[in-house]
Amino acid sequence: MIFSLAITGPTASGKTALSLSLAERLSGEIICSDSMQIYKGMDIGTAKATAEERARAPHHLLDIAHPSENFSAFRYREYAIECAQKVTSRGNLPIFVGGTGLYINTLMRAPGCDVPEASVEYRRRILDKIQNDGDVEELWQRLYQVDPDSAEKIHKNNVKRVIRALEIYDATGVTKTELDRRSREPSPEIFVGMITLDFHNRDTLYARIDKRVDIMMGEGLVDEVSALYSRGAIPDGSTASQAIGYKEIISHLRGECTLSEAVDKIKLATRRYAKRQLTWFRNTAGACTLYMDDNEGNMRPQDEVVLEALAFAGDFKSRYLGETNEN
Repeated sequence: MIFSLAITGPTASGKTALSLSLAERLSGEIICSDSMQIYKGMDIGTAKATAEERARAPHHLLDIAHPSENFSAFRYREYAIECAQKVTSRGNLPIFVGGTGLYINTLMRAPGCDVPEASVEYRRRILDKIQNDGDVEELWQRLYQVDPDSAEKIHKNNVKRVIRALEIYDATGVTKTELDRRSREPSPEIFVGMITLDFHNRDTLYARIDKRVDIMMGEGLVDEVSALYSRGAIPDGSTASQAIGYKEIISHLRGECTLSEAVDKIKLATRRYAKRQLTWFRNTAGACTLYMDDNEGNMRPQDEVVLEALAFAGDFKSRYLGETNEN
């Protein structure tokens, strides 16, 4: 089994700085776990590691996909596990860094529990059938036959959830109930010690987000998005075209809003995303939470945070070695 660390948390929380400090002290190599930093050419808007930062520690899984691709969490897991194995073979520590909770969760859970992506065609076909015969009860009864536990949790009039549960079964031959059960099992391949960065004062984080957006604009975000969009690298409907910062600038380039309005939208969308990230990571069992600010909302000295992270890494490694010896 692979021993690794993960540095997670909301946008602009300080993940990069902490990960570099840990990598230098623990002979670590950084593996990207950000769903937008994997795309080539999307550098400024995703706050991708700079050349100077990459010189401080090896970085992996950046720029591995074209922005026109829709990169799944299942595919990420395959890449990440293989990468972590190579890092470990060199005697170094894999350190996953990023704020995409789904990517981290995919690493930590057992394989074989990946939920297939929703199919627009499948849903349309079912909805057309319901419109023709109006029999919602029959649809729910079919779900009850294949997955009674899910059926009992979903009201028959919640057609969207009924269809999704049936789609999962039809696509995989495995019920949603079983996949949910498997997702709670730890991965047999990799042992991930997760460090989550958090804030006592939400306004402190929001101020950092606003400052980061202003810096991105100064570094040339508009030019970056314009170049990608004009050559069709981020086509409409692609995952990349919906990335925060890119979606809003594209709207400006189309003449749908002023640049000032686009910047305000980026800041608002980023703050909302950070709030969702905090909720996700706070509900992740077993994670070590490190607060970046004190009770008054002032940023703590970086050295204090690094020492706490190192202490957690040491304790986590001891537990990992204990479990490995038991096995």
